[in-house]
Amino acid sequence: MPEPELFVEHWANVDAESMARYEIMFQWSAAADAFYAAADIRDGLIVADFGCGPGHTAIEFARRVGPGGHVHALDINADFLERTRQKAVSARFVDRITTHLIDSERLPLANAVLDRMTARNTIIYVRDPSATFAEFRRVLKPDGIVHVIEGDWALTAVEPLGEEWRTLVAAASWSWRTPDIGRRLHGIVRRAGFSRISLEILTKPDMEGRLLGMIRTVAGLARESGRLEPARINAALDSVDRSLVDGTFLAITPQFIVTARL
Repeated sequence: MPEPELFVEHWANVDAESMARYEIMFQWSAAADAFYAAADIRDGLIVADFGCGPGHTAIEFARRVGPGGHVHALDINADFLERTRQKAVSARFVDRITTHLIDSERLPLANAVLDRMTARNTIIYVRDPSATFAEFRRVLKPDGIVHVIEGDWALTAVEPLGEEWRTLVAAASWSWRTPDIGRRLHGIVRRAGFSRISLEILTKPDMEGRLLGMIRTVAGLARESGRLEPARINAALDSVDRSLVDGTFLAITPQFIVTARL
C-alpha cells in the first residue's frame, strides 16, 4: 500500500491522465453556484481560493469581484497554478488574479488582507486542519468570512455497486488525511475561534454520470493501494458503465458547507 503521505505527492505532481480528468471535474457548474452561494462573492472583494486546482473557480471569482476586487489562487501544484494563469490570460483577468505556490503550513499572504477565504474538497488532505484554520483566521480581515465545502466518504453511495462501492472507498482511503472531514468540519471551525457559524448539507443526485470522474478517481486510488485485484476493480467500473446505459445508475455525495465569521 502507498505510504500515507503519498497523497501529498499525488496533488503536487498530477499525472497527465488525472489532470485531464480534473480539468473536467473542476469546471464551474450549477452545483458549484449553489455550493458557493453563502460565500457571497461579489464586486470589490479580495478573495482566496485555497486549493485552486486548474483555476476554474478562481476565474469565476475574478468575474464576480470585478476590476475593483482581486483573487488569490493557492495550490501545492505548480502545473495547476500555470493552468490558472493561462485561463486568466484567456479571460483577460490577469490583473485580477495572483497565483501562490503553497510550500509550508504558513500561507503566502499577509495578515488581515482577505474578505473571503474559500476552500472546496481540500481540507480533507491537510495534515493539521486546526493549523490551517488558524492561518485562515490570520489572513482574514476582522469582518471576513471563511467558506468551506467538504464531502464525507462514508456517506457517499453509488448504485449499482452497493457494498462494493464501500470496498473501493476503503481501499482508496490511504489517499485522504481525514476521509470523514465533512461531519467534523463544523467542530473544527468552532474550535478555531470562528463565530456565527452556519452549516448546510447539499447533495444533487446524479443519474446521468456527472460524478463518473469521481468514481474513476476512487477506482484508480483503490488500484494504487494494491489491496484489491485489478479484475475486481475493472468489474465494478464495467457495472457502472452498464448502469449508465440501462438507466439504473445513481451516485450521491453529500457536501457539508460551513460559513463562518471571526
